Formats: sequence, C-alpha cells, structure tokens
Amino acid sequence: MSKRRLNALKVLALLSQIRWYNILLLLLGQYLAALYVFADKYARVPLLTDAGTHLSIWASTFLLASGFLINTFYDLEADSINRPRQTSFERLVRKSTSLRVAGILLFSGLLMAFSVSWRAIGYYGIYAFLLWLYSHRLRNIPFVGHASAAILGLMPFFGISVYHDFISLPTLAYGMLLGLALFSRELVKDLLGFKGDIIAGKVNVAAVYGTRKVRLVLVINTILAWIPAYFTRPLFNEYASYGIVTLLFLLTVSNLITLRSINLRNLRWAHLGYKLVLVIGVLTIPFL
Repeated sequence: MSKRRLNALKVLALLSQIRWYNILLLLLGQYLAALYVFADKYARVPLLTDAGTHLSIWASTFLLASGFLINTFYDLEADSINRPRQTSFERLVRKSTSLRVAGILLFSGLLMAFSVSWRAIGYYGIYAFLLWLYSHRLRNIPFVGHASAAILGLMPFFGISVYHDFISLPTLAYGMLLGLALFSRELVKDLLGFKGDIIAGKVNVAAVYGTRKVRLVLVINTILAWIPAYFTRPLFNEYASYGIVTLLFLLTVSNLITLRSINLRNLRWAHLGYKLVLVIGVLTIPFL
C-alpha cells in the first residue's frame, strides 16, 4: 500500500472516530437554526457575513468532535466486540494521535469562543467541562449518562441562541422533542452494545436494570414526546407541523421496533429509525 493511500485511509479512520455524520448533522442544524430561527428573512444575508455566528457554530462543533474522540478512546475495548470491523479500521490511527487531535480541537474550539465574547467563552467553557465530566463520570451512571448525552447534543443549538440573545417557547418545545429522541437513541445504543459492554466491564443500563425496564422507559419516553408537541401545536405553522408529526411517527415506530425486537438485527433497524428522526428533526428547523 502506498504512503499516500495509507494517509488517506488514516484520515478517513480519524473522521470515523470523530463520528463525522453526527458532526455534519450538527453543523447543518446550527446553520439552519441561525438562518431561519434566530434571524428574520431580511437579516439572513448580514448573518452570513457575521463572524461571531460562524465562530460560535464551529466552536461547538470542534468541542463536540473532541468529545467524540475521547469517548472513542474509552470505548475501544467494548467497540472491538460490538463493532469489530469499524473498530479495526479506526485503529489505523494511533491512540496518541487521536488524543493529540482531541486536544487541538478542544483548544481551537475554546479559542474561537474567546474571540466571540466573554459570554461565549463562558458558555462554551462550561460545555467543554460538561463534555469532560460526561466522558469521565456521568456516562457510567445509568440513565443519568443517557440524559447527559442528550443534553450535550442540544447545547450547541442553545449556544447559538445565547449569542443571538433569542429564546422562544416553540424552540424550547422543539428542543425538548429532539432531546427525548436523543435519549431514546442512547438507550438503544446500550441494548445494541450489551455484549461488548459486559465483557469490557462497562456500565450498561440494560445489564443494571434489565431490558424490560429499559423498554418501559422507552414507552414512557414516547408518551412524553407527544405531550409538548400536542400543547404547542398552535405555535407552529403547517409545514413545521408536518415535520413534527413525521418525526413523532418515526420515533414511535422505532420505539415499537425496539420493544418487539428479539435480535440485534431488529435493534439496528430501530437505531436507523432514530437516525432518520434526527435528520428529519434538523430538516424541519427552517419551518419553525
């Protein structure tokens, strides 16, 4: 294998460790929120030239990418059992290299936040600390770790709202809906990674409380997801309502698949459903 091809594969392996698809979805969601939620139609062109908006978005993206790299480092043993092919590919990148890149991303993200404002560095500094706390402590606490992961996934969007000094009931309700979807996805990831987590000695919510209780939580989560959507439906326009109903339908179907699953194949279909929920959730943002 040529050196150039090997280096290209290492870059792809690093992108896999960073979970590039999650990062890309986060970037798209933040830009859509900035353009269509936090700015009216007359302020969109000036917003595209606003350095603070771009720096805020990329600061949170770099920080989250750093967090993904740290989590990949800690999950290596379990992932080698749950996802052997992907983990084998990601091992093209040395652990020391991954940690150095994580440090560079962390420093770059905080530097970007510092260049925006003191309020931004305060917010993203807390975000960086919570990412560290999650990787080292919270992720090992059943349900608390899953809720923390969902909150951390939403914090970049609220970072943009902090910068633009904008918050509203519809955005809060929609954020709650996406948060419940993220929480469900985290629970299903535990069900998928049950075997590897047990062998690696990791805390797995299904092992601690049993799969029945985890599935009961998913049922409750589905019911809770419909509540904010029902009571805030007059606040959304027709197109946003279509997106929210589609999102809720997919979330419910994914949870039902999880409840009735008897093997990993069914759980993978459910996990794919949660990914579609998040994609639709991001694409619905312009209509809020």
